[in-house]
Amino acid sequence: MTETVETLFRTPQDALIFAFNYSMQRADRSLVDRMASPSPRTGKGLSGNDGAGQAGMIRRELEQLTDIERAVLVARFAPRSWPCACGRSCCSGYTPNPEYQQAISLLTQAAMSVLAGRIVHYQLRRGLVEKAAGMKVEIKALALKCEVSEKTADAHWQVIKLWFQGRSKPKVKPSKRKRAAAGEATADVADEAHLHDETIEQPDLASSVDGLESKARKRADEMLSTLPFIESAH
Repeated sequence: MTETVETLFRTPQDALIFAFNYSMQRADRSLVDRMASPSPRTGKGLSGNDGAGQAGMIRRELEQLTDIERAVLVARFAPRSWPCACGRSCCSGYTPNPEYQQAISLLTQAAMSVLAGRIVHYQLRRGLVEKAAGMKVEIKALALKCEVSEKTADAHWQVIKLWFQGRSKPKVKPSKRKRAAAGEATADVADEAHLHDETIEQPDLASSVDGLESKARKRADEMLSTLPFIESAH
């Protein structure tokens, strides 16, 4: 008899979110700390040793990715911080997630390659990378903080955005052509010749470009879709 494996994640993205958030569900954390943790965003997943094994299987597949690809996925799907209930007077209630911090640092360093020839404030570059990864960052506020003009910050943002998020191919509106009248069996010869001679001006469209995120997610989808408890992305 063939054993049936329950599909626990509808998409590879759900599995990524579970794996990167699993450390927040550890049994060794205090009750108060666990109660402060947000509920998992997507996917059912498992808990306890089964959940740890499941998260480990997902992460093991991701080891085939490059450091940059893994950093992109961590920046997009891992929590930026964990709830903390240490009770110290200096505690803000949260502690930074080292994995997220390391990923952002790596991507901030890698961003230098697309900003070659530009003098870029480190905090500006890091802020723009975090914005590309999904954090709410206002260009105007970031520019003020880094003491650069908003125009300069926005110009750098366009470069980082293309590098990280890529670009979709613009949609083309269908050209207007003369149509034969309803029920007309034959077209007028002169009109037909006119249609063939008609010059259709097409705008100079930029082709679509895959960004770091798209490339990393496609590779991760291929790898994770082989796991029996994850529904295929195709």
